[in-house]
Amino acid sequence: MLKVTNNVLQFGYEPAEFLSKKLFYADMVHPDDLDHIINEMMVFLENDILYFEQDYRIITKSGDVRWVYEKTILKTDATGLPTLAKGYLLDITERKLAEQELRESSEKYYQLFDKNKAIELLIDPHTQKIIKVNAAAEKFYGYNNQEFSNLSIGDINVLPIDIIEAEIELALSEKRDYFNFKHQLKNGEIRDVCVYSGPLLMAGRRVLYSIIHDITDQRQAERALLQSEQKFRSFIETTSEGFLILTPQLQINFSNTAICQLAGYSLSEMRGKSVLVFVTPESRIQLRQQLSMARSHSHLAAELTLKHKNGHHVFIRYKATVMADGSGFFTYITDITERRLKEVELKTLTSAVKHSASSIIITDKNGIIEYVNPRFCVVTGYSEQEVIGKTPSLISTKNTRKELHIELWKTILAGDDWHGETYNCTKSGEFYWSMMSISPIMNEDGEICQFVSVSQDITEHKSKHLKMEELALRDPLTGLANRRLFDDRLNQAIQIINYQNRNGIGIIMLDLDHFKAINDTYGHDVGDLILKEVARKLLLSTRKEDTVSRFGGDEFIILLQEVSIISDAQRVAENILQSLSEPIDVGEHTFSITCSLGVCLAPQDGCISTQLLKAADLALYQAKIAGRNNIQFYNTDMQQLSESKKHSEQITSS
Repeated sequence: MLKVTNNVLQFGYEPAEFLSKKLFYADMVHPDDLDHIINEMMVFLENDILYFEQDYRIITKSGDVRWVYEKTILKTDATGLPTLAKGYLLDITERKLAEQELRESSEKYYQLFDKNKAIELLIDPHTQKIIKVNAAAEKFYGYNNQEFSNLSIGDINVLPIDIIEAEIELALSEKRDYFNFKHQLKNGEIRDVCVYSGPLLMAGRRVLYSIIHDITDQRQAERALLQSEQKFRSFIETTSEGFLILTPQLQINFSNTAICQLAGYSLSEMRGKSVLVFVTPESRIQLRQQLSMARSHSHLAAELTLKHKNGHHVFIRYKATVMADGSGFFTYITDITERRLKEVELKTLTSAVKHSASSIIITDKNGIIEYVNPRFCVVTGYSEQEVIGKTPSLISTKNTRKELHIELWKTILAGDDWHGETYNCTKSGEFYWSMMSISPIMNEDGEICQFVSVSQDITEHKSKHLKMEELALRDPLTGLANRRLFDDRLNQAIQIINYQNRNGIGIIMLDLDHFKAINDTYGHDVGDLILKEVARKLLLSTRKEDTVSRFGGDEFIILLQEVSIISDAQRVAENILQSLSEPIDVGEHTFSITCSLGVCLAPQDGCISTQLLKAADLALYQAKIAGRNNIQFYNTDMQQLSESKKHSEQITSS
């Protein structure tokens, strides 16, 4: 390593540990990630990509594992071979944990709907069109997903509209939250179904979320019960639904195998006992209240919690029919544990996304926004209604590089996660920085169906970082590069000369003549204003790629890039001499400033930074000896003259 900043202290390491080669960077990379990092770098190099980013884990000196984001730029020689890598790390551990939580939440949603064994439909309440179905629905009805998209609920519900309306009225009067319909399968078969349906807000619009239970067997069993006791008992013992015969006092006269398995008790353990023994205290209260309604209602239904023999709870829906002679109840029990857990998990997922401290956007595969969470609305100032149906470019700015968008889409369309910084704009026109992660969501066929974006507002952090960089590398008075920045660029330029055999560089060192007298006479405030004006003139006399720096006082030094012959540097030095000789007005005073300039070139005068600075200093010294207000180019005679002078001074002092 050539250079390490003090930022490594946050991981417990000292820069000196790396610079002294006692420690290599690979030593702190997590061993499980090292091969991946190397492979990624090889891919970048093989594709001539000089700018790349990676996320991986490192191990701090204390042994903790932290996630970091690395951004690296490669410098290459004339043949395109990399010679230098310059990069920085950001600690993104908290962001990674948030992403993991979101991925887990997304997977839960996928399992809850698409992978659920219950038959589930999403229906447009206005058009009655079927929007989405899960795999269980495709299997039950016999239609594939494409065929469902062309169907409305009326295509599978074969009951006449007046019968449907009557069933809805009956359900309302009985205060039940399900409906009994007849649905036709693709092969023409008619099935009795029990439909649990309710509104759900999805992607900014209200849909009907329906869970379908095939109760054909139950209906057939009920009819068979009326036909013969033998058929009745045969069905009761083979159906997957639980069945009880209860006395008016809710004692169990009969229980089938399914309910015994559901509760964990044998038939002998349940017979003769009150059904209240097998449910939770809350469910007992509910059952007693319904029992009081038995005289006025022939059908009773509710959702209860059953206590399993092993101690865990089972969520059930019971439907009781009062016997015609009033001697008890026929009771059917359905296990709804899976549905109830799904509802709880879905509510948890929704709450997690809604209350997340990160801005979350979900789009379709074409980038059209389907959902934004409240935090997004707070950060951007847009309401949910304003962004649904639009693309995230709504908050993008013209300052975002085109290459970044290309890289982003290339990454996520390949099925990979993208991480990076984006510069965005709120509804009110304010700009802000985000650290964003975008992940593709795959359907069960492995195809991309949606994208989810998670971002954090890093504007404050970004501003502090830029200000710190500015303070660390700039002269506070003139805004020019300081000694640290100049040395860094000089060393880079020397490395390019050494490894790429490109054109040389020039160094101009200059002092203002008799500037101390101005400070002593007019004060440092006036002197500072003159120094600022000198800095401005130096910038105008040089090119963008050159570096103008102030080392302190009235000492300035300039790094000239792409200097092939002496006249290239001479032309710039003469421009500076001429520009600074023009009068400078400061308040009511006008000053005529001159300067002395010392110039050296690399590689002619050396290829070591200290050697070049010394050469420029000797040339400057010669310019002052020659009467000031002139330009002197370094030559070896100056070095000999300097050494001769030192020798004479030593003899005199002795």
